[in-house]
Amino acid sequence: MPENDKTRIWRIGTSGWSYPPRSGSGSWTGIFYPLKKVDELEFYSRYFNTVEVNSTFYRPCSPQAAEGWVGRTPGEFEFTVKAWQQFTHNRDVILPEDIKTFKEGIAPIAVAGRLGCILFQFPASFHCDDGTRDRLRSLLDRFADFPKAVELRHRSWDDEVEILDDSNSVRAFIDEPKFRDSTRHHLTSRAGMLYVRFHGRQAQKWWHHEHRNERYDYLYSKEEIRAHANGLRTAASAQAIQKAYTFFNNHPNARAVVNAVMLRQELGIPVAEPLPDTLVNAYPSLKES
Repeated sequence: MPENDKTRIWRIGTSGWSYPPRSGSGSWTGIFYPLKKVDELEFYSRYFNTVEVNSTFYRPCSPQAAEGWVGRTPGEFEFTVKAWQQFTHNRDVILPEDIKTFKEGIAPIAVAGRLGCILFQFPASFHCDDGTRDRLRSLLDRFADFPKAVELRHRSWDDEVEILDDSNSVRAFIDEPKFRDSTRHHLTSRAGMLYVRFHGRQAQKWWHHEHRNERYDYLYSKEEIRAHANGLRTAASAQAIQKAYTFFNNHPNARAVVNAVMLRQELGIPVAEPLPDTLVNAYPSLKES
């Protein structure tokens, strides 16, 4: 497969691009980003062709912010946008004005042809029953005009495919520690799109931690990345995938960046820009690639 075709199909990046220190360690500054002031999104887009926008989970973005993101990245760069938690984590009635505000915020990305999809991430406590089925169907119907990926973490959803099929949504595959009630679904695509999220495998810190960063403080090994690359290639070949979005959420200390670089290498599309010395010095295994 020509390199340009590989790049178009494999959309590999991280969940979010800005991780300044809030409490404790974990910042990307001084490891991936330089210590001097830099436009982090522009810098990030030199290495990756997509990003999963995390900030929209906490509050809708403004159209001006979205327009700025588009203007600071190359024309082939794509965004996937996480849906507002008001839609996925709140059991209250979803207000039409909230839907309108969210859609208006991401409109500049969509109009520019740079929106990969909207990600609807539901919590593990979102179990499948008649009420939640209706809620999910209603929510996805309100975004009928957008490509959609849906992350359902509880295994009660594993055999529920009708709602996603009817709404033209793809299930987001998640790699994370597996517990009794964790989803066990396999890589599947829809309309030529595959969506994969890597949360790390820090099982002992998943539910019990002092700081939430501990949950995601995990570095996938070369062997683990290779196994995932093989699985992705097999799925892409068998299902005629046109776009495969893959994001790493093991974000502390830029580990997501390292693993995204490693996956690109395994899939035969290494980053063209020389890696920052600070990143390679922090993760010497990158020198071997």
